[in-house]
Amino acid sequence: MTRAPIRIIPQGEIAGAGGLKEPPAFRLPNSSTIFADRALRFDVLAAAGKGEPAFLHLMAQLAKAQQAALDKHPVPAAPDSRHLERCRQHGLPPLGIDTPLNASWRDALQSIIASVRTDAPPAVQHVLAALEKTDTAILDTHASRLLRLDYPALDAAVIPFLGAALQVHWVAQAAALSASGEGAIRKLDVPTVCPVCGSPPIASMLRTDVPVPGTRYLHCVLCATEWHMSRGFCSQCEEQEKLVYYHMDSIGAQKDEAVKGEACKACNGYIKSLNQEKDALLDPVADDLATLSLDILLDESGYQRASPNFFFVPGQG
Repeated sequence: MTRAPIRIIPQGEIAGAGGLKEPPAFRLPNSSTIFADRALRFDVLAAAGKGEPAFLHLMAQLAKAQQAALDKHPVPAAPDSRHLERCRQHGLPPLGIDTPLNASWRDALQSIIASVRTDAPPAVQHVLAALEKTDTAILDTHASRLLRLDYPALDAAVIPFLGAALQVHWVAQAAALSASGEGAIRKLDVPTVCPVCGSPPIASMLRTDVPVPGTRYLHCVLCATEWHMSRGFCSQCEEQEKLVYYHMDSIGAQKDEAVKGEACKACNGYIKSLNQEKDALLDPVADDLATLSLDILLDESGYQRASPNFFFVPGQG
């Protein structure tokens, strides 16, 4: 692992160069391709020998099942104007995780189970069979706990499948917000959580597919919305100029700098930073799971992971 002390270019300098306009504050997910693209990325990473190929291939199957479930998920009704206005007045996310769960998330779960179990390893099939028979009230309780990131209250084996179904449901809702107009989403008083659902980010993305290349976005672990947060600020404690970056040295090759550990010396937390200038096809979920060795080394360096991933439960075998 290499510690890379580098200067973070402030967003104002990036936007000011060449008279470029300010980057969009939010990016809603593309429900037509989000999980299909992720599945392809998992397969590419597995073929390249990144991480654990068997695990990544299984995650590819899960992502394909998510896309299939999303394609047939009922299109959610847009939040009514009174709800949106109340959220604007009180600085609340319009699709907050504290709202009552809609039964359609369980339909997504059953669809995912049916898609994955055919080719899944025996141990996974056993977990899926148990989930399929679980009472709906218990499933909703499990889901509520996972939305609160209460991992200790859950069986680690079911978390990836519950999380996959909840992602399908919230991505569908977030994508539908585009019909509500620009005023549907506002910046929150707390810039470190998703302005759409209030969940934390899974990764930090330096994007090139925006008007200001190199703009930093945080990617929501649940609804896949991305929101702009200036470079140089910690995504957890908001401290400025306290970030240090770590990357892995590739064996017999150049340094792999597409994915770095963005660690904060103030709060000792870290999040992965993905740079599209190094690899345009980076995916916040897939590339996080393909670089778990970086998590180990950051942990050994005294930093604590601050970004959840429903498909990786720290401390669980």
